[in-house]
Formats: sequence, structure tokens, C-alpha cells
Amino acid sequence: LPNAQTGTGRRGSSIFTAGDMSKAEVIAVERFPIRVLLEEAGVAPEAIEEAELNRIEKIGTPQTVAELLALRRDRDKSGSSNRSVVQKDSVKVSDDGKTLSFALRVQIDVQKPELLMEQMGVSELYRDTLGKATLEGDDGFIMAVFGSALETDFGGVDGVALRDSVESFRALKGGSSGVVSLKLTCISHIFVCKK
Repeated sequence: LPNAQTGTGRRGSSIFTAGDMSKAEVIAVERFPIRVLLEEAGVAPEAIEEAELNRIEKIGTPQTVAELLALRRDRDKSGSSNRSVVQKDSVKVSDDGKTLSFALRVQIDVQKPELLMEQMGVSELYRDTLGKATLEGDDGFIMAVFGSALETDFGGVDGVALRDSVESFRALKGGSSGVVSLKLTCISHIFVCKK
């Protein structure tokens, strides 16, 4: 698991990953300490200590929280200097204020656009990602799931499976122990996982 203080581990904030790597389709569950996200955004530690951060809007605007999660996730990844862009019309908060849904898009660097045009009929590649973040654990962490694929695959049956998998995500607070467990049903032939 990622370090509880810093939110980073051997694989960044990731605690679970599954997918079809040959098609670059992935489901990932990540855990982010709210305190660290806010400190990295420039919020004073004493302001964080005094805040009651049990709803998305108490952390920031839904758009801002989605952007903080995207920035942290991009920083944890290596290899690309391109940044994910939060799709503004996609940001939604649940009625209870504990769950945030959003979509991200990032352009993938292409070395030979003319060859890509020949092979796939496009000169640019984008990775589309659906995200769902929750405060259900009431433990000072945001638990999030991300389902991503190339734009060219996202519009087909694989995209439906990714959407259904992301939608199924729940972080469940454990009884008296306070342990948070996950419920994620990965749907379709792409993913075989129940956590």
C-alpha cells in the first residue's frame, strides 16, 4: 500500500491495477491522502487540520478536486510529459457529496504520425479515462478508481466495460476496525477481477 503519510509507494498511489496491456486498457484503484493533496496545492497545514474534509465541496470545487487528482496521478506516472485534462462537462458530485465522477483526456506523443495514419486512420492518439473518487472511508483519504483506454477503443464494447467497471466501484468502511475495503466488479472479457 502507499505510505499513509505521503500517499506514495513503489507504484505511486496505486493499490490495484488490472487490464489488457496489449490494448492499453487499464483499471486502477488509487489512494490519496487528502492532507497531502491540499498541501501540494499550497494550502497551509494549519488550515487543513482545522477543516472538516468529509465532503468533496469541503476539499474544493468539484473541478478543482478532479484537477488535483489528475495532477497527482500524472506526477506518479513516468514517461510522458503530457498532462491529463479534466473534461469540464464530465465533473459531477453525488447527492451526499461524498463521490466525485469525472473524465480525463491526455494526448499521447506519436513519433511518426504518418505511419499512425496509415495503420489506424488517425494522426493523433488520445487516452480517455473515467474517474470516480470517494470519501466513503471517512479516514482522511480519497479512494479513486480510473478506467482508461485509447480513444479509438473507448467508443466500443471495451469502453462500455470500462464504464461499467468504474461505476461499480465502492469503498466500504469496515466495522469497528475502521479498515476500508473495496468493491470493484470488472466486467467483460477484458478484466478478470473481484476485489
